[in-house]
Amino acid sequence: MLHHALLALALSLGQQPAPAPIPSGIGYRALSLEAAQTAARDEQRALVVACFDSRTEAGRAFDAQVLREPVFVRWLEARTVAVRLDLASASSAVASLGVEGPGALVLCTSGLAEVERWSGALETRVVMAQMQPMLKHVDFVAPVRARVKANPSSALARALLGDCYIDILQHDRAIEHFLWAWDHGANEPEFVHMRREVTINKLGQMANRLKSVRKELVMRRDALTAALLQPREGDDRLELARDVAALNTALMAPQKQLETWRALKAKEQVATDVLVASFPEVVSQFLFRERRFEEFLAGKPNLLGEFDASYRALEAELARAAAEAEQAAQQGGGEPAQRKEGLDPLHVRRTSTLVSAAMYLEALGNVGRASDASALGALVLGVDRRAEAFAALALAALHGNLSDLQAEFVGRARRELTSKEELARFESLLTNARGPRER
Repeated sequence: MLHHALLALALSLGQQPAPAPIPSGIGYRALSLEAAQTAARDEQRALVVACFDSRTEAGRAFDAQVLREPVFVRWLEARTVAVRLDLASASSAVASLGVEGPGALVLCTSGLAEVERWSGALETRVVMAQMQPMLKHVDFVAPVRARVKANPSSALARALLGDCYIDILQHDRAIEHFLWAWDHGANEPEFVHMRREVTINKLGQMANRLKSVRKELVMRRDALTAALLQPREGDDRLELARDVAALNTALMAPQKQLETWRALKAKEQVATDVLVASFPEVVSQFLFRERRFEEFLAGKPNLLGEFDASYRALEAELARAAAEAEQAAQQGGGEPAQRKEGLDPLHVRRTSTLVSAAMYLEALGNVGRASDASALGALVLGVDRRAEAFAALALAALHGNLSDLQAEFVGRARRELTSKEELARFESLLTNARGPRER
């Protein structure tokens, strides 16, 4: 009797434990993959294809420990169209998904466009947390994911997928793709501008909250700065300078960028465009707030020439916009929606140029360059004679200790602003302007 009991115990220990039973009334749908696709489309739900391979011990374990976990199965049924397929008998049905090994969970659209997949040693609670924000966005994410799959070396596709992951709260995945796009997208023509203006700034926003992201950006910044400051015969280092400036701007590290600019300026035969690129807006704003006007002005050695070019271009754009508006009015067309809503890019550009010019005029006054300040004011008013322009210049002259120039701007405004509304706005801007600003 004892012999038979021990034999039975030995046999039971050598067998694979039976999968945990799924409670009655819930479970995967007993549908073919094609029928499940139809159900997902009709119900406007995400499709989850749970695959396992019953021919292997690892596959059976994946089925028992992940796919048949009761809470997980109940969660899937409540939110998705879920089917469970055995690779041993349904290999052709899931071939298009490329599932291999013991098994996988594939989240996809009703058209089998993959959104995400999970495989290996999984914790169902982690899978549920990751999958939840994706369920309502499968049709949004899948095309971008397919774009990356078709061209994994495309930095633009990776950055767009990062945007998708931000929208579905998968920040770790977004960071992974944004960093990849930054590292590999420098020579991708359609991505160059987006890389320095958008992607790196999104990483910078994340760096403000996550030390791990800041560490990644600082590591890249320091490596590029070292390369920028090394002798590079036959290379003007412009692209390196732009990347370093973009990283320091994203990191909000104007002092670090200023140190780099000083180190470059101290070297011999550094191209002017490299120095200009190494003096981004974040450094200008920093120095202006600190009232370090000499250094502030040093970053724009040909400021009158640059503002002259900016205002010439702005004048041409304003003329073009006016001609288009007149043509639209003659043809009975309405005002562009973006102008109705106050989102006119040309207005934004004119305002930002004015703000910058006012800052430089104030700085010029504070270092005793009154004639240059007067010339800069003339450039502005040659194109922009709004009440806002007169007021901004008058206030800049006041803060630059240029009383005569301030009086000139005020006098011109009162003579040249013939509209009562414009003149009233000018007087209001002057009256309501704060006193000495916080520095």
